Amino acid sequence: MRRGAAVALLLAACAGPLEPADLAGTWGGEHAELALDAAGAGTLQYDCAHGTIVPPITLGRNGALTATGTHVREHGGPVRVGEVEDSHPARYDGAVYGDRITFTVTLSDDGSVIGPFTVHRGEPARLFRCL
Repeated sequence: MRRGAAVALLLAACAGPLEPADLAGTWGGEHAELALDAAGAGTLQYDCAHGTIVPPITLGRNGALTATGTHVREHGGPVRVGEVEDSHPARYDGAVYGDRITFTVTLSDDGSVIGPFTVHRGEPARLFRCL
């Protein structure tokens, strides 16, 4: 299946730009998991954080990926009733290489850069949760 997905992405890249539907599915790796739907909306899980991607995702002919959404810092211990999430607007920049995506997260409000992360189509994430 992974080889077939890689071939499909390679053929799509040769024929023209990738479409968000080409990336639909779950992608996992060290410290990150990315789940995208056919429209390009997505959710991310990280060590001690999570985020969202809102369409549209911009995909370049060379595999470049850009998207916007949110990044939420988490903390150890229980979440208190009424607690406001530590949410930040975010830009996701990266590249698609067959069945692999490498990306960074830039928090738009303070310029912090998180990553890079590398995820692979269909692989499980290896996350460490806050304690």
